[in-house]
Amino acid sequence: MTAASAPPKQITAGDSVDFTFACDYLPSDGWSMTWRLVGAGVALTLSAAAAGTGFEVTAAASATGALTVPATGIPCRLFGFAVNGAQRFTVYSGNCFLAPNPASITGDTRGHAQRTYDAIKALLEGRATKDQQSYKIGDRELARIPVPELLMLQDYYRTQANREQNAEALAQGLPGRPRTILTRMARG
Repeated sequence: MTAASAPPKQITAGDSVDFTFACDYLPSDGWSMTWRLVGAGVALTLSAAAAGTGFEVTAAASATGALTVPATGIPCRLFGFAVNGAQRFTVYSGNCFLAPNPASITGDTRGHAQRTYDAIKALLEGRATKDQQSYKIGDRELARIPVPELLMLQDYYRTQANREQNAEALAQGLPGRPRTILTRMARG
């Protein structure tokens, strides 16, 4: 296996991590490196060993596999520190998405907004066959959410689902979904 030449934008739980990193703080001058992956509820220290004029940074599959990662993953930050005695300098700080272990994913991997949007859409599609908004039988009553309110909720959760997808894409180092900006031009 050959090491990547830059810090990763995504780490998958249960996979090994191996990349090289070079900076102005050389191992031959007594510098060492410390690396940390930090996110909501997770923290992982990666090993860094001198490799020529840079460092080889690694984490074992067992170390990443021990992290508790939800099915939707966790946006994290990856930090690299150059250390020499009492001196420490941050030489790298970047986004790194922590993806769940594909061998142990269970359940729905969609975010809250996407699940809610899909449920509202299904509810609206089911409404096409039902014309009652409410009905009462004896002392029991059933009232449905009015369609205009469902349409407003659908628009809201569509926007939130798009934001979730953009945030996930950006955390993985991918471009977000392009947004359409509408303009109106009038003659002066």
